[in-house]
Amino acid sequence: MHKDRSETDRILRIVWIVLFLAFCLVPSLGMTVAGETKPSANEILASGPRLVMKDGKWNTDFLNDVSDYLADRFAFRKPLVNAWAELNAKLFRSSVEEQVVLGGDGWLYYASTLDDYMGRSMSDEDLELAASYLAALQQEAESRGVRFYFTIAPNKNSLYGERMPSFIPENHAASNAERLKPCLERYGVNYIDLFEVFAGEGDCLYYRTDSHWTDHGAALAADTILAAMGKDAPYFSGSFCAGEPHRGDLYEMLYPTGTDQESSELYAPGFSYTLSGDPNKGNAMKIRSECPEKSGRLLCWRDSFGISLYPYLADSFENALFLRSASYDLGEIEKSGADTVLIELVERNLGQLAAAGRKGAEP
Repeated sequence: MHKDRSETDRILRIVWIVLFLAFCLVPSLGMTVAGETKPSANEILASGPRLVMKDGKWNTDFLNDVSDYLADRFAFRKPLVNAWAELNAKLFRSSVEEQVVLGGDGWLYYASTLDDYMGRSMSDEDLELAASYLAALQQEAESRGVRFYFTIAPNKNSLYGERMPSFIPENHAASNAERLKPCLERYGVNYIDLFEVFAGEGDCLYYRTDSHWTDHGAALAADTILAAMGKDAPYFSGSFCAGEPHRGDLYEMLYPTGTDQESSELYAPGFSYTLSGDPNKGNAMKIRSECPEKSGRLLCWRDSFGISLYPYLADSFENALFLRSASYDLGEIEKSGADTVLIELVERNLGQLAAAGRKGAEP
């Protein structure tokens, strides 16, 4: 009797071990069946592991790279991550996604804006480098007979920080953008300030679960930019209609299989420009537009905020070229025949200008 019970216990232990190992292997082995998990919204996945580096040396971090690669891509990752995120949000009011800050009332913020929000400021030297770099670009553009403008897309928590978590302090008297403005004025850069016009609007013009402005917000930015360029700007005051439900990029990063959506608005009169290529819903690296009844030729460097901004600008110029790049090669002026240059850059990336200025100052 005792022998039979021992044999039964041994078999049960083996069964449990096999089941446990099988459960552990499902996510990785499942990749061969279900395929790799794709990134959500702005999520950046670990690169594929390399045994030998480009310089021919052995990669001493190969095993760590393999671990990171599998952790980002294992099968059924999104449903498991989604369940874990919802549990932590409901029980502990915390975000399991390091790139997303969980605010109040369902608001989400981009973690890369925390340096600005918490006062981890650019140095005075960095501000000078950024301003002098833009001034040099403007001088070069104007030497070619082209008008130059620069604008900053505000971080969401710079405008709507009241729903940021209370344990994250706003530790600055003036943000990087506010401190940069007098430097730009001193260098004579044609700066278009969007912070003032957005702060003056009573309605929220950014998505609750997205890092970007709404289409209505983009219209306000476009009107401000176009007015500074001496063009009629009727978009923000125009009529808007309901658009397709919007799934925020931050929400998708935090809840990859979540189904919540926000309402969106579209400019009701529509636009008259045409595109010479597929814009990939505004994500394309290069977008060309034509609007024969308008005048002027625009060359615009933009980032993700330009996805909803570019249609308004495209509708206001006879020809426009939109480049999604942080490399401002003014040789594009001759290629595009532009008479106006605009650089749009989100507030959280202002440090890129200082880096470019520092690189340009190196012998």
